[in-house]
Amino acid sequence: MANRNYQNQSLHDNVIKSAQRFLNNTDFDIYTNPGGQKNAGIGNLYPDIILTDKNKKTVKFFIEVETAESINLNEATSQWKKYANGIQASFYLLVPRNYRELANRLCKQVGISVRFGTFDTDYHGNVSNINWE
Repeated sequence: MANRNYQNQSLHDNVIKSAQRFLNNTDFDIYTNPGGQKNAGIGNLYPDIILTDKNKKTVKFFIEVETAESINLNEATSQWKKYANGIQASFYLLVPRNYRELANRLCKQVGISVRFGTFDTDYHGNVSNINWE
């Protein structure tokens, strides 16, 4: 987990809430771990968002939310790679739109395969335009 200042942690947690609202549908149960909470895990791993088939324990997707300062080689090797190798489900990184290419290069550098989602924020830190690839 990245060490974030208060403002960036707040943004991170707002992205988790926004993504949960966006994803909330009848096909999946959605579990979140904002602010380093351990509400739901997969083994001993706690990605930010976990989606399971409705009323089942089978993980279909999991999402790790990153903010600009947490998209770096240390995060890619210490967390993303652990998640990619340790969880048998589709792995998404949800990153600021302007940092998508950097995140992709880091994933290639550490040898992991992920799917991407991107988001934008306005001047006040409100999350908008969540898009999934």
